[in-house]
Amino acid sequence: MRLVLLALVSLAMAAFAWQCPACGTENEGSFCADCHLPRPPEGMVYVPATTVEVDGILVDVSPFFLDEHPVTYRDFIPWLNGSGFGISEMGIIITGGGDETMQFLAFTPFIGDQGGGITVPSQCLENPVASITWSGAQSFLSDTGKRLPTLAEMESAASHGLIDTWDSYEVMLAFAGQMQSSMGEMLGTLNLQAMFAGYSSANERIMWELTGTVFGGNPRATTVSMDVSYITLFKALAEPLISSTSRDMGYFNVIFRGAIEVP
Repeated sequence: MRLVLLALVSLAMAAFAWQCPACGTENEGSFCADCHLPRPPEGMVYVPATTVEVDGILVDVSPFFLDEHPVTYRDFIPWLNGSGFGISEMGIIITGGGDETMQFLAFTPFIGDQGGGITVPSQCLENPVASITWSGAQSFLSDTGKRLPTLAEMESAASHGLIDTWDSYEVMLAFAGQMQSSMGEMLGTLNLQAMFAGYSSANERIMWELTGTVFGGNPRATTVSMDVSYITLFKALAEPLISSTSRDMGYFNVIFRGAIEVP
């Protein structure tokens, strides 16, 4: 019996053991015994201190934790329904908001559910949440103890190969049928194909990501100000691209993830 208990304790300890991503030390506590790095939060990866080039300028980036994957609809929907925003206020979070019949813009997968809340078709749940405004992304992440990564942090993570990419065409196909029913014969799977036919390469179909950096501002700085007009978008290619969008606009090909500073 004692041997069985010892084996169970050993298994439990092993389950909580983790390897420090900074120095490689095996640990069982909340902090690395050698370098004192906190254990990475669940679902996040450690990005070490890096020097990156942004617009021709070298920028030193401190170590931080970054969501391994973008926020998904499965993550977002429960928060959305519990956020306290009424249907008339959804434009703060979802591009264009929705009307009293819970109809949203065709380029979002959002629909009303039978309980009076908001959901998406089941085939969309594991896709990265899109059509979300910068303010909506900030609100969600703030409630989970995170923030949007800065432009320099996204550059840093990309330089370490830590940014996965998503094809906007494949994502939109997941709710093409809903789009067709929302817009009648104007849009459907065939029209989606035509819409993306103008893309000259698969790289142009890779989705952009929101950052917390004001467009043209300090790439190391993040802001939560509601007075921001334009923010920076990041696209993880072999040569990363940056662009901008209005704070109030969220597009079908713009997604986001959270970051946390290393204490």
